[in-house]
Amino acid sequence: DHSTTMASSSSDKAAGRVLLPLNINPTRYDITLTPDLTAFTFAGITTIELTTAHDVSTSTIIMHAKELCFANASYTVKDHPPGEVHEAEEISVNMKSTTVSFGFASPIPPNSTLILTIHYTGFLNNQMAGFYRSSYTDIHGTKKTMASTQFESLDARRCFPCWDEPARKAVFGVTLIVPKELDAFSNMPELSHKTLEGGVTKELTFLDTPIMSTYLLAFVIGEFDYVQAQTSHGVLVRVYTPPGKSDTGVFALHCATKSLDAYDDFFGIPYPLPKLDMVAIPEFAAGAMENWGLVTYREVDL
Repeated sequence: DHSTTMASSSSDKAAGRVLLPLNINPTRYDITLTPDLTAFTFAGITTIELTTAHDVSTSTIIMHAKELCFANASYTVKDHPPGEVHEAEEISVNMKSTTVSFGFASPIPPNSTLILTIHYTGFLNNQMAGFYRSSYTDIHGTKKTMASTQFESLDARRCFPCWDEPARKAVFGVTLIVPKELDAFSNMPELSHKTLEGGVTKELTFLDTPIMSTYLLAFVIGEFDYVQAQTSHGVLVRVYTPPGKSDTGVFALHCATKSLDAYDDFFGIPYPLPKLDMVAIPEFAAGAMENWGLVTYREVDL
């Protein structure tokens, strides 16, 4: 009958997946990334707030990760005496299941809130997946490199260790450290902008996202021009284009502002974010990707 078919099809779908244990759950990620657009690598620090269930009986924390190199990991227990840091004694990567396991000396405390901090590096690949690089030509005809993300469906784990399952939602705080002459943006507007010592790089921190899935997180780093307009409901919409091509974004901008208002009115549910960016990416696998607040497109489609 229909219910049996439904049940068997859902178990078939789960069969090929590596789903993580449910007794440790992320509630917040703070991700700091420093991309190197010359060496095609990035350094990452991810701090995750976790809640543990009453039935946790392990000394290991397992997360999704792919093509990342781990330096160290440690956790503290929130609201416990400060200074008690639990360092991971063993870090083990399973390439087939795309997971990483952090083994600790003592059992993970149940019914607790942990702050887990992980230092790692990764690659700005050229496979249009995860945190990846594209080449573009600037207004002087010089070939340059930019970086952007494509996390759906299973590639957030190429950028930061996480619970890379749509149901395991959390708040995301993003900080990007980038060359001072480049633009960088994420799902949410900028919270702060700071030039770092030496004056070569800048640190951009973005407002916290709403609670959402890992695959909707996004960021873009490069050189862009833009056109912008505000919807009648007060959402700032920008269309980012390659340098010197902002006039090609005008029609997309008009469509976006009109349709966002139309959806707001039709459904009676206002768009929940303060801004909507639409970005043309020179090398992009799909037609577009619905990252929340930062929709990426193949250049010709935008």
